Amino acid sequence: MDIDLRQRAWRGIAAGMRSLLLLVALAAFSSTGSAGADSGTGQISIVSPPDRSVLETPLASLVVRLQSGSVDELQLFVNKRRVSLPKRDYSHYTVCFDGLGLMSGANEIKVVGMKGGKKVEELKSRVFYRSDLFADASSAPDGFTRYQYHGYQTEKVCMPCHQLDFTAASEGETPAASSPCYQCHKKMLSTYANVHGPAAVWACLSCHNKKGTPKLVAVKPDSKSCFGCHEDIWSPMKYGHGPTAAGSCATCHDPHASNYRYFLRTSAGDLCLGCHEEIATKPHVIVGFSNAGHPVRRTPDPYHPGREFTCVSCHNPHAGSSPVFLQNYDGVAPASDFCKKCHGM
Repeated sequence: MDIDLRQRAWRGIAAGMRSLLLLVALAAFSSTGSAGADSGTGQISIVSPPDRSVLETPLASLVVRLQSGSVDELQLFVNKRRVSLPKRDYSHYTVCFDGLGLMSGANEIKVVGMKGGKKVEELKSRVFYRSDLFADASSAPDGFTRYQYHGYQTEKVCMPCHQLDFTAASEGETPAASSPCYQCHKKMLSTYANVHGPAAVWACLSCHNKKGTPKLVAVKPDSKSCFGCHEDIWSPMKYGHGPTAAGSCATCHDPHASNYRYFLRTSAGDLCLGCHEEIATKPHVIVGFSNAGHPVRRTPDPYHPGREFTCVSCHNPHAGSSPVFLQNYDGVAPASDFCKKCHGM
């Protein structure tokens, strides 16, 4: 299949704003010092994620180590917004929190230890959530490194409470109580409106290789896992959209959960315009009497009543018989025949 090469642009205005926010955030981070080097009493420390980490998931799990009797409360902040926490016992040596929501690009996680209503210590960890969907989040700044939690040095801190040996774990449906993944990733099921089938039944090892290196690495390309359940109807088509042709399903679809249809990582319109910025900067397809082009969003979809019109109303996001992937179009008939599906001529 021919591969669509137009993949890396982002809308000019949005990119400028996001880049400015990224620079401001990183400048603020640079003045704080690393988590391990923050001045303090040494009563608390951040085990995971360490400072200057690169993550590829929108939900982070935080592991904090405490000195015995050092605090009676922890306060958490993500990007200066306080995270609501239930009351809990802080007498344990290690405490963990799952499901901390990150924004694409630079993030700051702050942990404040309190005792008797007074601050004991404050630590910060800078985390970069890498995403191919945004130009300013596709590459981490210098000094940041990709972080993989599942390694012995990190896991050994958690082993007293958590079962982290996956060798005997089932690759199929697993009751939540029996899943070694549930305790640290359970918020996937409560945070999002739509949960992907394998994640919903904790069949995590159907996609994550329990014998892989690094540990529990996801099978790549994504299509190796996805086409185990989803029929590959795209390869025979003449033209393939870039992510589909590369087998990179997770570029657009979150393999775990999402608030959007089809587990999209963001709305369909924002997803497409994240790479195809030129569509948002000039009239699309044809210029009418109003000097405006064909709408690409924020209008009803005449072909799918009850839905908003988006790029996928006309274009198949996976593959097609025409270079622009028109939906249900054989690439032979006049293009006007495609337009007549909605426009009487």
